[in-house]
Amino acid sequence: MRYGKKLVSLLLSALVLTGALVGCNGAQSDGTDGFTMRACACASPDSLDPAFCTGQETEPVFRAIFENLLRLRLTEDGERVIEPAVAKEYEVVENFDGTVDYVFTLRSSARWSDGTRVKAKDFVYAWRRLVNPATQSPNAALLSMVSGYDEARESGDATQLGIVAESDSTLRVTLDMPCAWFLSDVCTAVATVPLRSDVAGEVPAWASGTDMPGNGAFHPSAWAKGQSLELRRNEHFFDAHTTTVEVLRFLFADSVKQAGQYYEDALVDYLLPVSAGTEGAQALPLRETTCVLYNHVSDVFSNKHVRRAFDLTLDRDAVAAAMGGGQTAATGLVPYGVVNTPEDTQDFRSMGGVLISADPETYAARCAEAQTELYTGGFWSEGAFPEVTCLYPAEHAACAAAARACAKLWAEQLGIVVHTEALAREAFDSRLAEGEYDLAVDAFSLQAGDAMAFLGPYAGLDGANALHYVSKPYDLLIGVADSSLDLAARVAMLHDAEALLLSETALSPLAFGARCCLVRESVTGVQHDACGCPLFNAAAAAD
Repeated sequence: MRYGKKLVSLLLSALVLTGALVGCNGAQSDGTDGFTMRACACASPDSLDPAFCTGQETEPVFRAIFENLLRLRLTEDGERVIEPAVAKEYEVVENFDGTVDYVFTLRSSARWSDGTRVKAKDFVYAWRRLVNPATQSPNAALLSMVSGYDEARESGDATQLGIVAESDSTLRVTLDMPCAWFLSDVCTAVATVPLRSDVAGEVPAWASGTDMPGNGAFHPSAWAKGQSLELRRNEHFFDAHTTTVEVLRFLFADSVKQAGQYYEDALVDYLLPVSAGTEGAQALPLRETTCVLYNHVSDVFSNKHVRRAFDLTLDRDAVAAAMGGGQTAATGLVPYGVVNTPEDTQDFRSMGGVLISADPETYAARCAEAQTELYTGGFWSEGAFPEVTCLYPAEHAACAAAARACAKLWAEQLGIVVHTEALAREAFDSRLAEGEYDLAVDAFSLQAGDAMAFLGPYAGLDGANALHYVSKPYDLLIGVADSSLDLAARVAMLHDAEALLLSETALSPLAFGARCCLVRESVTGVQHDACGCPLFNAAAAAD
């Protein structure tokens, strides 16, 4: 996580921006006529170019400045729902050649912060720019399902991408085949928000200052790079009547500890992330799964009984607690928040059910079964099992905690010595790719809400299969799912593939990801989208 300057300069900047702070109620200051929301919720962005937003670290800033075709909301019941945003409605057209057209009708009230209307051509420009190799965006593959994507990437001619502005208010996107997560993850993503060609295409350093227009609830007004960013209410925003915040002020911290000090000193009213043990902390789910990876070409973990024994002795509740941050025991490989089919009201995990037992009442019985599995695997006497090493990425604190917690359980329940070793990410990935490891712990958090993204890497023996797992039935399921034009059949194959992968203990999911936030009691109305990103539009001083 990249942050800005040292603490002294941060505090000075914060004091300059906030003027005369008025306690903890977030009341307006420096002449502002409305509510000022102060947050330490993300890393300092290097640029306000949405094509280069690569994850949760800077996403809150982009969500405040830009609005996409659709929104992905989390209801009070925990259900993820797609809502209209810049697009007031859409139509799905299935073509005779297997392609699918999505025709979006944009609302006429959608406006940029300078009052200019948001037009369909703004999406065309942004999406073509995203896939253009010259842009060098790390998010280009987000549009890989759109017709013409491969041709555009290979030739550099982004006009081959299947997106057309039929009028100012009508946008047509053609997909090569049905895609379950196109609406929920592509049409709501930061990287695919609209951009103005007269700004992004003509103004030098357009994303490095505060003159750029936004089409979201706020627009930039003051930016102290690496220290703070002030946004002001976009009076032209189509949903401006729901925005009660006049000024949204982000402070950027040098560390989690410093961020916590901002909250303690009442410099901010919202803090993310915080420790799960913090009083008043609210857990926000992430689409992330932390797993134990077994090297299937190693001497001991090529043995399915050994893998089964190691899996049975995992107390997932204890491991998740050791990881902190609101993590919860995994019940499968695919986490919550992944689309099943567009017609479902439930997501993939809900439909797939519990594939891994984490019931504490059966833990003792599972440990006894693990001993039997170990004996069946050929390790009959104490001390017969060799010492092994579990790798983890050095920069991932939760993975480090998980690796140590697992090693402790294996020592206690199986009498096996498991050393833990931290490696820099590049070295870690290299060791896994080459099969030079026994065990490893890693976290998988993917941008696309597609179960295939979690399951596909273990099919075949390409570089992505770090397990070096070989299964013809599994490869068949993934292959059929990958080529299927029937979304219901596709998702059924993926459910079967997940069940098969876990029944063979190809790997051991440990915990589903989460992070925690703090909201001061004097502030109300802070919301979060379905991926745990804070939204401050409706924040206000509590009565």
